[in-house]
Amino acid sequence: MTRRLFPEGGPHKVKHLGNDQYHMSVTIPQDADGRIARECPNTECSPAYFKVTPGTGITGGQEHAYCPYCRHEAEPTDFTTQEQIRYAKDIAIQEARSGIDDMVKDALGLGPSGNKKLGGGFISIEMSYKPSTPEHVRRPFEDEVRRDVVCPHCTLDQTVFGLATWCSDCGRDIFLAHVAAEISVTRSMLRDIDRREHELGKRVAAKDLENCLEDAVSIFEASAKALIRRALNHRGDEAESVDAQMKKLGNSFQSIERAKEQLSKLFGYSPAQPDVWENLERSFEKRHPVTHNLGVVDKKYLERVQQAEREGREVRISEPEVNCLLDGIFQVISEMHRNFFGGEK
Repeated sequence: MTRRLFPEGGPHKVKHLGNDQYHMSVTIPQDADGRIARECPNTECSPAYFKVTPGTGITGGQEHAYCPYCRHEAEPTDFTTQEQIRYAKDIAIQEARSGIDDMVKDALGLGPSGNKKLGGGFISIEMSYKPSTPEHVRRPFEDEVRRDVVCPHCTLDQTVFGLATWCSDCGRDIFLAHVAAEISVTRSMLRDIDRREHELGKRVAAKDLENCLEDAVSIFEASAKALIRRALNHRGDEAESVDAQMKKLGNSFQSIERAKEQLSKLFGYSPAQPDVWENLERSFEKRHPVTHNLGVVDKKYLERVQQAEREGREVRISEPEVNCLLDGIFQVISEMHRNFFGGEK
């Protein structure tokens, strides 16, 4: 019987399909967190790269997968990364080399040891075949992606760059779930402040509060701008126009007053909960002395807020205030989401 290049079965479940064609299954190794990388096949998508946790989400009979950034729809296997393809090819090449070695041994009539002795007496010839040492197959090199979100619809555990809009398994809108996850991280930092104050002192705790305030502003800015870009695309603006309008926004969403002006200009939008926006504005104004003056109150801050704080003193920030700020941010981002997209899935 002629030996085949790939013996059937084995760890890769090889099957001979006829006409020198084979089917081989290669298991892609998971990262340290148990996730597997995926990459959107849409060449215009950015950042395109994300990860999912096997065993969560749709676990059987999945016909389509989605990009969490652009919602490109394709077969799940189309989201394989280039590194995973390279890894599978290297495994196949390694298996082929092993098969070729066995075929050579069979052709030369060598035994399992790879040796054969010809003749006898005074004249004998010993033939041996020593295959090359198999090369190590390097695991797929994958990027670190640290923003985790669980789909509230199908429970897929996925991790992305920036803010995800769509679940990569069921394709439904998970934007607010991801905003909530980002807010939850900042709340965890807030809950740890008492311990850090006890261990590291009041100044460290004060800096932690300031950092949480800045993080809250960043969450609002990133979330609002992501919604605006999506809304501009949704209404049919040309890609170049969308990019130009987003560039004009600059850091407008670090200020509640300018954020409202831009929303009105772009969409004729006015807040449905003005009191919540006003509360955000008071907290956002504290970002100026925190960012630019080590938290010390200056004239510019006093002129803007007109509060009973004294110049040269440190701006007052409390844990309940930052928690309230996070609540307000989620409310206004949810309000914008409903206004722009309603019940869209």
